[in-house]
Amino acid sequence: MLLSNGEDQTQLLPSETETQVSNSDSVEGLLPVSKVYTDVAVVPEQQNNEIQHLISNLQREVEELRLKQRVVDGKRRQALSKILDIKGSIRVFCRIRPNLSKEKRRNYEPVSAESERVRVKFGGTRKEFAFDKVFHQDTTQESVFVEVEPTLRSAMDGHNVCVFAYGQIGTGKTFTMDGTNEQLGIIPRAIEELFRQASMDASSSFTFSMSMLEVYMGHVRDLLSPRQSCRTHEPLTKCNLNIQTDPKGLVEIEGLSEVQISESAKARWWYNKGKRFRSTSWTNVNQASSRSHCLTRINIFRRGDSSEAKSETSKLWMVDLGGSERLLKTGARGLTLDEGCAINLSLSALADVLVALKRKRCHVPYKNSKLTQLLRDSLGMILLSSLNCKYNQLLCRKND
Repeated sequence: MLLSNGEDQTQLLPSETETQVSNSDSVEGLLPVSKVYTDVAVVPEQQNNEIQHLISNLQREVEELRLKQRVVDGKRRQALSKILDIKGSIRVFCRIRPNLSKEKRRNYEPVSAESERVRVKFGGTRKEFAFDKVFHQDTTQESVFVEVEPTLRSAMDGHNVCVFAYGQIGTGKTFTMDGTNEQLGIIPRAIEELFRQASMDASSSFTFSMSMLEVYMGHVRDLLSPRQSCRTHEPLTKCNLNIQTDPKGLVEIEGLSEVQISESAKARWWYNKGKRFRSTSWTNVNQASSRSHCLTRINIFRRGDSSEAKSETSKLWMVDLGGSERLLKTGARGLTLDEGCAINLSLSALADVLVALKRKRCHVPYKNSKLTQLLRDSLGMILLSSLNCKYNQLLCRKND
């Protein structure tokens, strides 16, 4: 660049686009070394237009792929809904518990099972019961979960889902739902599966929250409360949560703890914390008999990737019901006897609700039990067959 210094002399100044001679780079006796400065931010106009064109094409292809993904996802949801409707919105499984070491061995087997039928011999009589599937004594926890897994996808698609474990005391309901560290049950497996499916779903984003509660002696207790305010000497009314139903029929539980779960490990930690506070007691049938109905609720929040997409909320209930009891078998007395009576009454109320739904009665007696009040917005047309024998039933319900 040429500048005038006032004496009509010119001076050459270096610029970023010109060559300058660097005195510092010169060595005595050698020629000076020159450097070339180039502005790398400057892109030729033609090349810039080509880049913008490529970006525009890629954005258009991404949007087309997202649209195709939404169409495929919609078809998948419809197909899954049809499959579940064909199989039945309510599916009843039967799992036969193996004989325990303390139980007497008999020369004959009172229960014979096929893939969908169970025959029971008792007192000279023989009865036959039909189920959607029968799990034999050697069935693994994984095999049981495989049958439940499709309902989890249904819950993520926006439906309310209930999974029950029902049966007599000592039939292995808690083992089926919870399991052990070596043999995980339905609940810990379901938690892992929800996060796995959420990570693989490219058309929607998911967030989850979790609550745990128990219905004990007709009262609702929060199992994830920051501090356990209930003590044995305090009246149960102090631990009783209030159940509300809004005009749309959605159930809300006032004061119930709801924790956000961002990963399966965190969800498992909260679940293990909650189940430690569940009420248990010793009976003749079970050394750690569940004295309440334990309910685990996972709220699923789903939002599509399109700008017009609306967020959807659904509930997944996983319920380990208290076992139906007979006083002659359990030998319960005092408080344990009262707990057993409360469990039987709530199970009877649940059966009344299911019968009313099945027969499409105008009045459904939800208010007869806290258990049915809690599950009111997640129960629908249900067909349930109950069987009192030494095995438990697994009930899966998808509510449309």
